[in-house]
Order: sequence, then C-alpha cells, then structure tokens
Amino acid sequence: MSSPALHRSAARPQPRSALTEVELTWIEKCYEQWIRFGRIATDRIINRRTRIVGFRPGTTFAFVRWLSNDFGTVHSSIDIVTAATPGESYTTLPFVRPGGEILLHIEGWPKVAQVLQAIDAVEAAGVDRRTSQLR
Repeated sequence: MSSPALHRSAARPQPRSALTEVELTWIEKCYEQWIRFGRIATDRIINRRTRIVGFRPGTTFAFVRWLSNDFGTVHSSIDIVTAATPGESYTTLPFVRPGGEILLHIEGWPKVAQVLQAIDAVEAAGVDRRTSQLR
C-alpha cells in the first residue's frame, strides 16, 4: 500500500513548464522560508514578502522553514528534495508544487542547525555537487 502523499505525476496535470515551484515567504524574525542550495531556474516576486522559485526536473535543493513567536522558535525544518520529473512518482510537501523525492527531512532547530553546518562544511571543503553523487 502506498503512502497517501505519494502521487504518480501522470495522474495529475503537470504545470506547463514542468518546473517544481517552491513558495518562499520572509517575515524577518517571525516566519522565514529559504533555499539553502540548488540551482534556481526561475524566480518570480509575488510581493515584498513572497516569491516563487522554480527548479528543473531532477534538480536537488534544500528548503528551510523557520517560525517563531515571542517565546522563541516554534517550528523549524529542512528538506533536501529532488524536483519532480514528469511521469515519475513524487511525494508532496508544503509549499512545494507539485512535489519531489524527499532525500532528507529534519525537524527541530538544533538538528536543522547541524544539517546547515554540515552543508557549510561540504561547501568549504570544495566538494563540487555537480560531479558528486548523492545516492
């Protein structure tokens, strides 16, 4: 039995561009969503706080979400995702349309911060992600 979040893209209409779109909102120190890495193919500004970025099929990217209130961090997560490819299965996740293959999902700021530090270390070591294999 498959997960209810797993979809066959042929069963759903694909956007005309076949790009995977990620909605990013930034309300400083309150609600922040950003892309940590990944080659952005399109970038559309919706308003001063919201934009939508697009990734070509098969592109791997990191999507970070962070939410706080007067008492501190309420939610934080990082998802490392490979953008959906038309005709292939994908998993849905919030703010990502249609979805993708989730390679990593981490919640909780201490763990998210560790993942971000690991990404920084890989980049500092000069690892070229275009020639490296994730699998």
